[in-house]
Amino acid sequence: MGLLAIGAGSALMVLFNYLENPHLISKDVVLSDAMKFSGLTASQSANVTAQATLLQIKNNGKALVLDDRTLKNGCCASQAPVGTFDEYVWQVHIVKKLTKYHGNEWDYYIDASNGTVLESSHADVIFPRN
Repeated sequence: MGLLAIGAGSALMVLFNYLENPHLISKDVVLSDAMKFSGLTASQSANVTAQATLLQIKNNGKALVLDDRTLKNGCCASQAPVGTFDEYVWQVHIVKKLTKYHGNEWDYYIDASNGTVLESSHADVIFPRN
């Protein structure tokens, strides 16, 4: 009987944790998608630097930087994409080095719950989701 109570309690805790915490797209998936959005392939990755930062956009439009593993507030606030409130957003910055002093840069704000691109540094890009 005691084992049954422990099992039921554990199941309830897992269910509560699942329902309470947001379900976000992982950093690896977001970086992979952003590389595709930028038209970059895996063979070009030697000259590419990509970083993703998880942001929590508050109701006042301010963005808090979060630790993407614990979802705890990080060090500071950041710029938020226009028109987003009460959301989790990945801020992705990609640099492709062309020469010692030149390169191409791409910046994206990607909805962390569904992978939709909210804002991009270039307007003529097509955003595939596959």
